[in-house]
Amino acid sequence: MTGPSAAGPATDRPDIPPSLAARPHDARRGLPIPPVNIHPDPTGGGSHVDFTTINTTTSTRLAVERRCSLCGEPMGYWVAFLGGSRAAELMRYADPPGHPECMSAALSLCPHLALGRHRRARADRPGAGIIPPGSHGDKPDRYLLGITRAYRTRFIPEHGFTVYLPAPFKTVRAYAYGLEGQLHPATDTR
Repeated sequence: MTGPSAAGPATDRPDIPPSLAARPHDARRGLPIPPVNIHPDPTGGGSHVDFTTINTTTSTRLAVERRCSLCGEPMGYWVAFLGGSRAAELMRYADPPGHPECMSAALSLCPHLALGRHRRARADRPGAGIIPPGSHGDKPDRYLLGITRAYRTRFIPEHGFTVYLPAPFKTVRAYAYGLEGQLHPATDTR
């Protein structure tokens, strides 16, 4: 794992909200480190960054406190959820909500989202993360960014996992991979 640095190349990008740009940055990638990707070190000596997994304790706390999962700051009137078509159909998300601006920035910042051919680490690799119960782990061919006012959190104790249940979306923005493998806004946004 890599540790945070005070600043990185991502802070100069105009498409990054100030609250996200102000986060500590990953020294290797120059990416802002969301609070949900900081995990306690198993040896008890501090913490480490793992972009492949979400710290469910932190993500649940932030969601309950109505704070953005990416920048950690309080969310205002609108909140956003990002996931595949199936998550939007079921209105059940494994990933916590965030500011619409932070979630939009994640679409270009996160290599797993931005690049169609970018895959998660194999489950047998140390630090690869855990796929949530009921998930298949396959990457969707498109992502939907749903914006709503309200949501609920539901902790599933037998799995040690939280699901996020948004109210009906006011706006949905669709993103699909182009022929070059990059994520772009799709035409079926409502």
